[in-house]
Amino acid sequence: MTPRGYLFDYGGTLDGEGWHWFDRTVYLYRRAGCGAATPLLKRAFYTAERIIAEEAPRDRYRLRPLIERHVELQMAVLGAGARRVAPAVVAGFCAITEDGWRRARATLRRLGGAARLGVVSNFYGNLRVLLEEGGLSPLLDAVVESAHVGVEKPDPAIYRLAAERLGLPPADILMVGDSFERDVRAARAAGMRAIWLRRGVAAAPEAGVAERVVAALSEVGEPAAGR
Repeated sequence: MTPRGYLFDYGGTLDGEGWHWFDRTVYLYRRAGCGAATPLLKRAFYTAERIIAEEAPRDRYRLRPLIERHVELQMAVLGAGARRVAPAVVAGFCAITEDGWRRARATLRRLGGAARLGVVSNFYGNLRVLLEEGGLSPLLDAVVESAHVGVEKPDPAIYRLAAERLGLPPADILMVGDSFERDVRAARAAGMRAIWLRRGVAAAPEAGVAERVVAALSEVGEPAAGR
């Protein structure tokens, strides 16, 4: 059955084709020559995540100021030796995101003529700012952001709220996201269908939960290979 609506995750989905923020951050540190151990990078990244989620005025961050602040907070954990690579990490992250926005715009334009489109995301409070900056806002019918609605993934309630805002029953909506637990499994628990956007080649950890595994947003809404 053709979906009457699509929901998309934001981070790692509409801005990165399945490339999670942490994974791309590690890649950028490595490309810049930073040899910090991955567990230390993980601690730095998630420390920054926690602090930004608590900060104000987070609702006014555009992309570059947000990433500059994120990397600045990471440096407090990584130490002075990592500061030399900070500009390269910020620039690289912004470039990846801007390319992700370009790809997302193409997909949303293609799908939007026949379906209602929305975003459901665990985010800091500035998601609408980024969607506007990326040229995605005019292509969306609904935006549900955890920081503004008081519930977050993987709680199925956030998906039911998104369905209400799209004006569709959950069974008529297809969720697309890069997290199997927060996007795929949680959307299914809310009565939706789901596609797992997975960078690289990987099988779903549990058969029958995601109806498809795709490597690019351009595959969403298109027939599966071999059909």
